[in-house]
Amino acid sequence: MGSIYGLDDMAELRRLQSTARHNLQVAPDPRALTPPRLLRQFLQSQLDELNNTGCSCENHEMILVGSQSFSQNHLRFVSAVCRNCRYHFHIKGDFQHSREYTADDHRHHMLIPCGQKSPDSLKAEQVGFNDTIGYARFICAIDDCFFNIEISVLPCRIEQEVINKFGDKNRMKRNLDLARAQDPERYEDFHDAQGLAVDGMLRKYLTDALNHTGARPLRINKRNKKFLVAFGSDFDPLLISIGFFEGEDAESGEPCWYISVPEEQKEPTPVRTLRARMEEALAELSILTRGATTHAWDDLLKAFQGEYHNTGMEFTSIAAMSEADTALLGCLSNYLPNYFSWAAITLAKLRLKDRDKYLDAGLRCIGDRNDDASTEIVVYKSQFDGTPSMDARVQAAFTFFGADPADVLTAGWFLERYYELVKCEGTDEVKAQAQQHLEAIGNYLGQDIVSEIDPRMAGNVGETGLMSSSPNGSGRRMSYSSAARILKVEPNYTPELIRDIVGHLVQEEKEDRSKIIEAIDVLSELKRQQDKPEAAAELQQIAEFIKATGDMPMLISQPPSSPKATAFVDTPPGLRNIGNTCYLNSLLQYFYNVKVIRDLVLDFDQVKLDLDDATLAQRRTGGNGTSVNLEEAIVARQFVEMLQGLFSDLQKTTEIAAQPSQKLANTALSSARDILEQPQSQPPPLPARPSPAPPVPPKEDSGAASDAVNVTVQSVNDKLETASSRSSQTLVDDNEDVPMSYIKLDQPVDTVSIVTPPATPPIDDVHMQDADESQPLDEKFAQVSRRLEQSDRSGTSQQDVEEIIGNILEHFMRAIRPDGPMAEKPDLQADKITKTFFTTIVNYTVKTKKGYPNDYPYLIVDHPPLNVEVVPERWITAYPEEASMASDGINPGVNGTSNRPCTLIQALDRYFKYEIIDDGNRARYSCIKTVPPILHICIQRSTPKGKNKNPVLIPESLYLDRYLEAAKGSPLWLARKRVWAINSRIAELDDLSRQVSKPVESTVQNSSVPWLKTYDNCYGDFKNLDTASLAPIVLEALAETVEDKELRHTILEDTRVRHKHKASDPLESETFKRVAVAVPGSVGAVPVSDRLSDALSDAPSGAPGDRLSEALRGYQQSLQEATREEVEALRQKEQDAFENMEKKYSIHAVICHRGGTAAGHYWVWIRDFKRNVWYRYNDETVTEDSRGTDAVLSDLNETGDPYYVAYVRDEMKDQLVDVPQRHRLDAENTPTAGEDVEMIEGVALDPIG
Repeated sequence: MGSIYGLDDMAELRRLQSTARHNLQVAPDPRALTPPRLLRQFLQSQLDELNNTGCSCENHEMILVGSQSFSQNHLRFVSAVCRNCRYHFHIKGDFQHSREYTADDHRHHMLIPCGQKSPDSLKAEQVGFNDTIGYARFICAIDDCFFNIEISVLPCRIEQEVINKFGDKNRMKRNLDLARAQDPERYEDFHDAQGLAVDGMLRKYLTDALNHTGARPLRINKRNKKFLVAFGSDFDPLLISIGFFEGEDAESGEPCWYISVPEEQKEPTPVRTLRARMEEALAELSILTRGATTHAWDDLLKAFQGEYHNTGMEFTSIAAMSEADTALLGCLSNYLPNYFSWAAITLAKLRLKDRDKYLDAGLRCIGDRNDDASTEIVVYKSQFDGTPSMDARVQAAFTFFGADPADVLTAGWFLERYYELVKCEGTDEVKAQAQQHLEAIGNYLGQDIVSEIDPRMAGNVGETGLMSSSPNGSGRRMSYSSAARILKVEPNYTPELIRDIVGHLVQEEKEDRSKIIEAIDVLSELKRQQDKPEAAAELQQIAEFIKATGDMPMLISQPPSSPKATAFVDTPPGLRNIGNTCYLNSLLQYFYNVKVIRDLVLDFDQVKLDLDDATLAQRRTGGNGTSVNLEEAIVARQFVEMLQGLFSDLQKTTEIAAQPSQKLANTALSSARDILEQPQSQPPPLPARPSPAPPVPPKEDSGAASDAVNVTVQSVNDKLETASSRSSQTLVDDNEDVPMSYIKLDQPVDTVSIVTPPATPPIDDVHMQDADESQPLDEKFAQVSRRLEQSDRSGTSQQDVEEIIGNILEHFMRAIRPDGPMAEKPDLQADKITKTFFTTIVNYTVKTKKGYPNDYPYLIVDHPPLNVEVVPERWITAYPEEASMASDGINPGVNGTSNRPCTLIQALDRYFKYEIIDDGNRARYSCIKTVPPILHICIQRSTPKGKNKNPVLIPESLYLDRYLEAAKGSPLWLARKRVWAINSRIAELDDLSRQVSKPVESTVQNSSVPWLKTYDNCYGDFKNLDTASLAPIVLEALAETVEDKELRHTILEDTRVRHKHKASDPLESETFKRVAVAVPGSVGAVPVSDRLSDALSDAPSGAPGDRLSEALRGYQQSLQEATREEVEALRQKEQDAFENMEKKYSIHAVICHRGGTAAGHYWVWIRDFKRNVWYRYNDETVTEDSRGTDAVLSDLNETGDPYYVAYVRDEMKDQLVDVPQRHRLDAENTPTAGEDVEMIEGVALDPIG
């Protein structure tokens, strides 16, 4: 039978029950129903879950569809149709794991909603003959009872509008008149129109079709007199919906209706098939024609388990009972009194915060009818009289384990329940949740229950912190006291004090670092249980750093701040670090604050990709048009569905933080290919600079090839989808190359030929190992789900944000439907992700002019480019100033880093720069074709030397006009040429300034600067030269330098006036004059050579080489000053080059990283435009900074921490991003004024985590 008849196993039922119980505890308006009340509300259309079906019937009178209903083993299935509204209902009662009724805790089932489906999800499942429009499911909340019932609603098969036509005699008369007009002779003797019964004829057709055993379909000639008059074309939609299709008679060629041959008859008939559709239509016709029917009451009663013993009470007694009380308890008013007492106590245990409400309602329903029932409630209630209210976390923990605080329970009892739970459902998420509840109960009982967990009994149960199992050999996790003893601290010490003490322990070789790491992790959990999340996070970061490096992180001083106390309810919720997942938490928090992503995830049913073969075959994602197979689509769908649960938790949680599941972390960690295949190395990043690679070399005898335009298209390889084409390395290094292919367009011919250089073999579509192509979809879902859950520890290894954001965007795109072709590349598909984040980049390869130095990048030929590459990019890469000695040390600006800041525009200029290639014959550059609503910029921190920590100064507003594609000769194009020239000159001056800043003695000895490079290794000769010989040498070197500068100055002018000036005499240049004057002893208008000779002669006594050094110092100082002034002037020219810019972006988020390429910690700053504040999301700790954007960016710009930056179109920011505020807490859960909750007003520098 189909999957609709399948029964869930114990693990799934336990999960459903646990989730349903949790929802009952937190729902603002909880509902619990005993089966008789559920049956009554169902028949009276009072179930909220089924209110959106469009059915207005207030009293269902159910007629059994007997051929589809059955009872088998532990399953009872009822197919019924309502006599009044003719809607169809499928009811499935599952008794497989149901408990027998008892006189104490299980007098009846207490059903609570579970596993609900939204209208959109139901619509997505409507395939074939499945047109379910409503769904509800309920499961028993009693311990060890998993009776559950599912109700599906299907629309009527014959609509009321169609029924009205059945008896419309005027309609049939019109059909007859029309037929006679068209064929008078055929219908001359036809007088039976008034006696035709459409419903009877249709019933006959369906009965014949269902009883037909042949392979060929039954046929109805459309010119049949009775059919033409009775039906005509008035019922075409109805006929098609029940399996009829149009055709022609093979012999006569006359138009016919054929009735599809239904599936082979079985007992029972499988629902949601063509045969079932015909039977349902036949059942409706039986109702309409008052044919024989069978009432479904008895079958429904058994499926719902709706039988009960009533009291036979007088109507006046029942009327006196409050409907609100009976509804609260999920009972009917004529229940026996002991049912009310049982229901009240059961619900009081399930929802402790409303305990008194349930118990009081039970007493009112019982009244004075039964003392025993009233006494039962009073005795139970008396246990709590005079006792302080229990902490909500402890209440939740008792409920989680199905325990009652009134019962005398030991630590051993909770451990047994824990082992049972993780044995049935052993996911990391459930284990972590169970251990948190054990900690709460342990604190309540005054015992360390968690330390008593035996991993052998719990299947190597993972911890919520760093450790996945205890390494101490005892098989048990150490207690808090043991952890404190190992670290030689007290459990209440602050993280700073623990850091100092542990720092000495780590340096001692005799100490076991694995025990130190475990002990720190245990104390981190203690801080978490004491509601000190920031202290817990800091300790966990210390443990992870020791594990990764074997050393202690340095204590970094904090910048000044002005803390302001606030309750955590005033800040958004954080995300708990489940082990090296700071990178993931930062990204998830960022995406949660992007409306497009949040809406996509929470309303996933509206956009999710169908998983049928035809849809998948057509789906292409991203900037490479990567194909999507079924397994990849399943991975993507499960990722979004898990993210949907987390976003929902972030919306609803009343705690300081939500917790991402291990399965979610596993999925985000890798691409679909890595998940579905065997483990392999990290995806290779693309080359540091995209190679709008040279076109295929032309044949020697071909003169036209040089004018060909080559459009480069990246190969369809999903590894490309995990990195920007400009990103050379992430913080996880890999140097593999990515093959490229080229399309050669020979102008003006319109044909396209593919020219592919030698490359690795093409990559086939990903297939799961050992996967059976004929597997049902649900089995493939289960198989992929098992892959995603595979993990040998809690958390993940340290990962890089740039790589993971690629995986996340890949999953998003593979999970959703396309929105048509990309406007800029119609051969690619657009979707919500590409429309929101992708920037369309155009890479050009062009010719350069001959006869000029190769490093003048602004000399561009105006004829068509050699190569054009259009690439939709997920982000743009910005390059900081090159670090002279990048380091993986902790502090920025130390350990050899040069600490040379640059602006973000300067860093982006290196991406869009004009670059000479091929010995100066060609050049390449990039520009932006289209800009996205949200712009992502990745600051390239990884280098072969380590992490580049040079600051990149992030502005509040960013204008992209300067990089937009522009027509040759336009003002924007000319401005860009000038800026290219300016930047080239600035780069030369920067290099010259660094060389000139060296000590003169070193300069002369090493000859490492351009103006002395001709005389390498000649310092010894200098000492032996006389003044007359030395002066011309110095003069020649100075003259070459000045001539070089003047030539560049002239060409700079050429970019503005578009004609070349003759270079002036080097000896007349202002720079040279200033240098000459600066030489000691120079005066007036004495020729330069004479002044230099005089200066050398008049210098203090010593060898001529020493006098040369002194002379050069004067030149050095003057050149430095001249260089500085020229750079400042050029910077101003660069700033003035672009005016009236319109593409304004505002800073929205900054993801930061502290540490090196092997280990570190991530956090994210996110801007709240509406409140004009910033939030710092550091795992579970979220702090508010109200100083303003200038202050926040000022602090960030002092460090090399910013790594990934998000800007948003300024005019669209309110529609694109916001900071969702958490739901307000009840008074009992709100922190008191005495509790310390941090709110910073500065940027805190994080320790490595």
